[in-house]
Amino acid sequence: MFAFVLGLSWLILTPVCVWLLFGRGHRGPARAAAALTLAGLQGGTLLMGFLEEPPPSLVTVPLARPAGSPSHAVSRDSAATPRPSHSAGSCPVRALAPESVRLTRSGTDVDGMTVYWDAAPHECGTASVALRPVGRRLRIWLEEGAADHHKGARTLPVTVADGQASLDLPLSPPLRLRTHYVAIDARTGHRIPLKPGTAAPAGA
Repeated sequence: MFAFVLGLSWLILTPVCVWLLFGRGHRGPARAAAALTLAGLQGGTLLMGFLEEPPPSLVTVPLARPAGSPSHAVSRDSAATPRPSHSAGSCPVRALAPESVRLTRSGTDVDGMTVYWDAAPHECGTASVALRPVGRRLRIWLEEGAADHHKGARTLPVTVADGQASLDLPLSPPLRLRTHYVAIDARTGHRIPLKPGTAAPAGA
């Protein structure tokens, strides 16, 4: 409100005071009153500026940190840096694409299978695999982490070497050796190549 009144006073009184100061025929008292009025307006403007000036900002001094305690910057950096997790409970479940399969045999039976896929930069330490033999077709479901989306799924440790991840699946009961087994990615229906060293058929 004071600022509004002061501005209105400047608008109305300034022309009058200038006319009294520099106009012809005005005597000394009128000119003195005009000068005092202008001085009062100027003083009011300075006073308003002083009253509206914000107080100086308080300078905060950080408290001394006990020796050995981590700083906030270090804590922020640690929180922002992702760390790979190798526990099954903390790995997000996602479908994996098997790249190849190797069958191992004992005598005349196939008692094991190794499944390979491309390793991620922070590969999970476990994967879930489910196998469903249908004739000579071996349908395989492979997922990262601990998943139980498919009957008979097992969570097994993952090995990473040369950019390739793998897991070993023991087969119990074992499979009988056939002329040719075909591994199938059950999620996509695509055929999975068999790695060299796959078990040979009986009598080979």
